Amino acid sequence: MSTASREIVTLNNLRVVSRTRSLAYGITLMGMGLLEIVWYGSTDSKLHTVIQFGYNTATVWPVVSSIWKFILVFAGVGIIAAVVRVRAFPRLARIFATVRGTRTIALLIGAYLLIWPVLLWLGINHGGQLRTMSVDVAYTGYLFGCASIIVGGLTAWKRFDRSSSGILYGGLLVFLLGFLIWVARGSLDLQLTSILASAVAASTFLMFGSLSGTLCERSGVVNIAIEGQFMAGALSSIVFASAFHGTGISMTFALLFAGLFGAFFGWILAVMALRYQANQIIVGVVIVAFCTAMTQFLTTQVLDIHQNLDGSYGLPVWAIPGLSHIPLIGPILFDQNVLVFIGFAAVIIANFALFRTRWGLRVRSVGEKPIASETVGINVVHVRYGAVILGGFIAGVGGAGFTLGPGSPFTFGMTAGYGYIALAIMIFGRWRPYGALMASLLFGFTIALSANLNLYLTQLVIPQQFITALPYLITIAVVSGLVGRIRPPAADGVPFQRH
Repeated sequence: MSTASREIVTLNNLRVVSRTRSLAYGITLMGMGLLEIVWYGSTDSKLHTVIQFGYNTATVWPVVSSIWKFILVFAGVGIIAAVVRVRAFPRLARIFATVRGTRTIALLIGAYLLIWPVLLWLGINHGGQLRTMSVDVAYTGYLFGCASIIVGGLTAWKRFDRSSSGILYGGLLVFLLGFLIWVARGSLDLQLTSILASAVAASTFLMFGSLSGTLCERSGVVNIAIEGQFMAGALSSIVFASAFHGTGISMTFALLFAGLFGAFFGWILAVMALRYQANQIIVGVVIVAFCTAMTQFLTTQVLDIHQNLDGSYGLPVWAIPGLSHIPLIGPILFDQNVLVFIGFAAVIIANFALFRTRWGLRVRSVGEKPIASETVGINVVHVRYGAVILGGFIAGVGGAGFTLGPGSPFTFGMTAGYGYIALAIMIFGRWRPYGALMASLLFGFTIALSANLNLYLTQLVIPQQFITALPYLITIAVVSGLVGRIRPPAADGVPFQRH
């Protein structure tokens, strides 16, 4: 009975799932808000935290004349008004309806043009950098806590189905930001931009891993082997790059080499799961065990002896002209290594391919109703083969983010179970590329948080190991259903047999 109900996907079922998730997300936000008031709000009122925004590149807003400030304000207000009242402009409405995301981009451009001159009038520039900000720790705790309780209450009451995930991500980031402000109270400045830039860099391999899991499970195959594909990609990429002394062309082929190794293990998973009908979970665990043993053997027997094959070669950092100088946002998003931009591009392409192309429709159909897909002429096995192998390639490239991303040599165990966290991110993102992207950034923030807390060890009243374990604790909360009921693809993990 339960299997049959799972196969039936109706609009009413989806609404029930969404409303249940909104209720759970709202209750979670209210709980975090109460904790922020009790924890951060109880700080001595005399304690303040100085937040620094300058990092890496000049983050000052470009100075323009008074006439241009007024022009920018009018342009920003006009763009925002046009987007809000889009029905008054039929041609603009057709463009927004055709290309997904253009409305959001237009709103961001309008907001940027509006905020730019306003902040110049407020004197936010100081000596070529952004001014520092001093905030009251207790006041910030009360402010964040009350806002979280109000937003959480509205989410639980009104059941914001579509925006509930984004609201939860924002609430979690606010909670972690409040924690940073509380930790940095008193003595040391909080280098917020540096931490956020580190968070984006740390989330790179999680983007690729969760995207790999999304493609595989959308087609109906569970890919537990992401951890092993991470190991294979990390080791193969650095060995290839080191063998050719880290030249530009070698770095490109190193990424492809890592992807091919990941695709190879994806092919093994596909053969065992689709041809021989083996248990997909067991096959994935076996692949991870094999990759763990092989990387340990190669590390001790090859890399430790031939250390020239395990060098420190990092991908180049690209500072996109103009965009990298946007205050706060520029250094975080537009001044990163190449793999970060590849990750963002992969998410956009995957989302378009899954939901806007015939191939994506076939992948989703074989993951939901494989028997019905076969009756209309879709080769279910071939579609699943392609999705799993492509997912393995993406996971292999993500493995290169452990070595080529930060420019560090390979060490055994450096993947640290992040392949399994990528699966939790995929669930958190509801098997959607954009959802996985947002969840990856959230988990990346927790990774960067634990890495940067060494500066504030004397002020921590909780063990740093707890912060290091935070991604794993969030993973347990996600997979245990504490963030609400989330419906996977109906045929996910179910072997397909032709009738």
